[in-house]
Amino acid sequence: MCNAVFWIIYFNKRFKMWLNKSLLLMKLHYFLYSGCIATILSFGSTYAKQLGYSKITVGYIMMSLFVISMLTKPVVGAIVDKFRIKKYMFLVFIFTTGISAFFLMFVSRLSLETSVELDCDVNITTVQIYFDHTNKLSDCDQKTLMGNDGDRLVDCKLYCNNNKILFSEMFSTSKNGLNSSDVGILETKTTDLPILIHLHNSNNERYGSYNFRVRYVDINHSRIMSPVCHRPTKMPCQLYCPSPMIMELAATPISQKTIVSMPEFWEFFSLLCIFWISQSGIWAIQDPICFDLLEDKPNDFGKQRCWTSIGWGSVTMLSGWLVDYFSYDKVQKDYTPISYLILSFMILNLFVASNIPVVEFKLSQNTFQNVFKLFGKLHVISFFVWILLLGVYSSMTMSYLFWYLEDLTTEYQCHQMAYIKTLQGFSQGAQSFFGEMPIFFCSGWIIKRIKHKHCMSLVLFAFTVRFFFYSIMTNPIWVLLIEILNGMAYALGRAVMVSYSRRISPPSAHHTVLGLIGLIDCIGLSLGGVLASHIYDFYGGVWLFRLFTYGSAVMCVLQITYNLLTKSNEKTIDY
Repeated sequence: MCNAVFWIIYFNKRFKMWLNKSLLLMKLHYFLYSGCIATILSFGSTYAKQLGYSKITVGYIMMSLFVISMLTKPVVGAIVDKFRIKKYMFLVFIFTTGISAFFLMFVSRLSLETSVELDCDVNITTVQIYFDHTNKLSDCDQKTLMGNDGDRLVDCKLYCNNNKILFSEMFSTSKNGLNSSDVGILETKTTDLPILIHLHNSNNERYGSYNFRVRYVDINHSRIMSPVCHRPTKMPCQLYCPSPMIMELAATPISQKTIVSMPEFWEFFSLLCIFWISQSGIWAIQDPICFDLLEDKPNDFGKQRCWTSIGWGSVTMLSGWLVDYFSYDKVQKDYTPISYLILSFMILNLFVASNIPVVEFKLSQNTFQNVFKLFGKLHVISFFVWILLLGVYSSMTMSYLFWYLEDLTTEYQCHQMAYIKTLQGFSQGAQSFFGEMPIFFCSGWIIKRIKHKHCMSLVLFAFTVRFFFYSIMTNPIWVLLIEILNGMAYALGRAVMVSYSRRISPPSAHHTVLGLIGLIDCIGLSLGGVLASHIYDFYGGVWLFRLFTYGSAVMCVLQITYNLLTKSNEKTIDY
């Protein structure tokens, strides 16, 4: 009887907590906020790849964004602690996050310089695109380029160095082989106009070049079918095609300095900066608001935070399917449908967040002096080092996991490319619903039972196992199982980060300390992104994850060793 009464009281308290209006609104905010940013953070690197950016360029863009985030979080934390404008900044950041994410889906591709060779002889005219190991097409890419029937026509323009010589050779020979009704009236005086060429991929790779057969040439509304030349003629040309894959194949290498001078880059980068500042500002504010609402139940933070995983998983699965559905029979993926999904989530989140009660605390006179004293404590320093590592490892999966999945697909599982975005979205669903959500929900119980320092070791071990499985898989579908480990790697890590930072922070300086934690996290994210980009570019994705497997294993052993050496101080250090 007593047991029955106990459980009735227990579940009654839990039910009342669930119906708590403030906490319910906080759960909805976490859901809508993660849904708004999930598509950008998940598909961002592969979207940048489609816009024409290389791995190295993406790495440096991500480093710049993490540096911006690194500066934003502590500044925002200090501002809201001092001026008590938490609610106002919270709503502004939600609005700018959604608007910038919406317009990111409509930015322009890089205008890449292309260099090809037009080869016109007595039998056939071809456009030759030379390749090496850096831009050679996989079998999967060739099938995508050629279409379902193996014969795709692409309207392209060529700007050649000496059009007049080419025209005279092509005209004279073609006119002998065609009827006047086929050719029409040719006006040789307009030799400065571009040539409109329909390309056919002959799937012939020889001497390090792809050869696209010219089916016909249109000049001044006059058509020459299957053009040939009386005398063999070769000349370098600039190519302009609506096919991003052909443009990327023919693109000449461009330096970082050249990219920075392009308006397309600044359009893309400026929107990314606004998005990153905004979502970093929300990150610095939302978790302390949640802790304030929990009052004397901080261990229930994970049960609120798990709604981030629910939103992330459901929206990425829907977004991946939408991209694949609207990209059917297209050479490149169409991301525009998800922009309206982002906009709707932003509008709903503004309404929800405006009704969340926010507690403002008065800043203590010695806040910054007390915060800097934390650097004199060994257990706090080790905590900061662990956060740095967490940032390095998280940046790898954030920036290059989807890129790696697409590389595996083109190499081993070409047939999966048609639904690769759906697979990527469902991988986020797996990590959210089967990995993060249960761990977030139970994180308070786990931390209470095994303490913060052992949770840190567990997080590093989860990253080690996760990276190892990435390095040995050849079928991207296995990522659905591997991503379940993200519960221990990410969810438990974030819960420990926020919980312990609140425990070590001086009174009335929770936002400042959390901003400092965010700064250290962003240093790790920026370093990890650049390091990963160079390793990936030079050694490939397999070695990238293999090397980080070794590194994470070493750091896990060092963390366990540190835990054993400081075991005698457990009672004096609230760890």
